[in-house]
Amino acid sequence: MGFAAILAVATLLVLEGLAHVLAAPSPQAGAWRADAEAEGGILLDGSPWFLWELRPGVHQERGVTVSVNTLGMRGPEVGPKSGPRVLALGDSSIYGFGVADDAVFTSRLAVSPEVEVINGGVPGYSTFQSLNLLDARGLALEPDLLLVGNLWSDNNFDTFVDRELLAAYSDWRGSRTGAIRGVLERSALFRWVDWFARVRGQAESARRVGWTVGGGGDPTGRRRVALQDYAANLYELASRMEARGGAVAFILLANRDDILHRTPNPAWGPYREVMRQTAASWGAPLVDAPAAFQASGLDVDALFLDVMHPTAAGHQVLADAIAAALAGWPERRIDIVDPGVVPVIADPFLHMEAPVR
Repeated sequence: MGFAAILAVATLLVLEGLAHVLAAPSPQAGAWRADAEAEGGILLDGSPWFLWELRPGVHQERGVTVSVNTLGMRGPEVGPKSGPRVLALGDSSIYGFGVADDAVFTSRLAVSPEVEVINGGVPGYSTFQSLNLLDARGLALEPDLLLVGNLWSDNNFDTFVDRELLAAYSDWRGSRTGAIRGVLERSALFRWVDWFARVRGQAESARRVGWTVGGGGDPTGRRRVALQDYAANLYELASRMEARGGAVAFILLANRDDILHRTPNPAWGPYREVMRQTAASWGAPLVDAPAAFQASGLDVDALFLDVMHPTAAGHQVLADAIAAALAGWPERRIDIVDPGVVPVIADPFLHMEAPVR
């Protein structure tokens, strides 16, 4: 090996070492510190694995205290497993936007005294991001039951499409190119360069996404997650748990329209139908939050802070609905069975001139 080659290798090793210092060396480690900013009072850090993630620490958000542990999950640090464990994944409705730590449904869920509930919801997360989070950090927590509450971010018509931004991370599970990339991604230097060269600019647009129901600013005419991708991702989330002898339950999220009934043909309808079919095909519990909110007898303003985010009272209704759906667990197992097929439902809104909001 000539001097130039030795110098090049040495330079790469030095750069790799610097990248390990400046950025998280693995998806299991802490946040990627790239252009952190506050969005609606929520502190987010850029991440080449998830596009963005919650910044660890104690913050004030809309006048309430929010605690985020070093895993980037809302709540206290997660200790060694000592009993049945539940992990909830989803977007800002699961995270508990606008309500205090002890008011989020994951803190109010009364399943059994020995059951630990971990909140892995992140504002704006789609099923693609939640699947990455489960693979990178969630499975290491050894959950016995996974609660899946992704809906609003997936169905949204917006300025970006998750598959395009996260293609490297979804494709690596099945393709030759992805396998090569999976090896390269072990390098902190590669991830650092990839973040600034490929992901960062698009992620800036992605992190500016508004929390809307079925619509967004300057829409591409495409959903953030196509309906068939949504079905496939729900299948994968269930499959991860089934392979480990665990269980899954699905949460149909609610919004104001479920009380006011002002949208006759909502854009989120097909996504709810996919979740219903997925739960039925796996034999998994389905938490019907819209029905629970309607049956609560509470006024819409008592249930929601805005279009879709539950109040503290709304989170209590959700917690009670989940507890009812899980009645008997963990003493009685929830046996899910892989149906071997992914539901196929056409998205009628893709054939319209503009999305219905």
